[in-house]
Amino acid sequence: MPTFLLDGKEIEFTPGQTIIEAAKAVGIEIPHFCWHPSLTVAGNCRICLVEVEKAPKGMIACATQCSDGMVVYANSAKAIHMRNAVMEFLLINHPLDCPICDEAGECKLQDYAFKYSIGSSRFDEEKIHKDKRVELGPNVLFDQERCISCSRCIRYCEEIVKEPQLTFVNRGEKVTM
Repeated sequence: MPTFLLDGKEIEFTPGQTIIEAAKAVGIEIPHFCWHPSLTVAGNCRICLVEVEKAPKGMIACATQCSDGMVVYANSAKAIHMRNAVMEFLLINHPLDCPICDEAGECKLQDYAFKYSIGSSRFDEEKIHKDKRVELGPNVLFDQERCISCSRCIRYCEEIVKEPQLTFVNRGEKVTM
């Protein structure tokens, strides 16, 4: 069976498996927001960036297939620096009101912000405020300010429920559902 090195540990993988899948199979968690084993790969969030030896830039673990002899660093200084940059970007317009958020204590964004954020931002512009409590149906309220545009809910509706009810509209900082 082919193998690759992940932070110095030899990992066996099946051809076609991605870095994040192979790592998860042996109990190693690589941070992720948009990736889910039951959904197609979107590669939107970028928090799963890893350093791959001989690659000119960071690679997203959710979409990068393993290859025999590959050397991957998920927790190197460079990988952590890339995650810090991703978190800074994701939090630019986030309200950062964790204590009053319904998800407080059960939020991967909050967990990763504590682990991978440097605690301050180079961006001092006013945050863009979006609509809160948008009704998407009789049982779902959507808070546009807390959405990180990972597309998991969109892909879930399309791929699992088979009812494409959600999509992104607009682009950049104005994106919403």
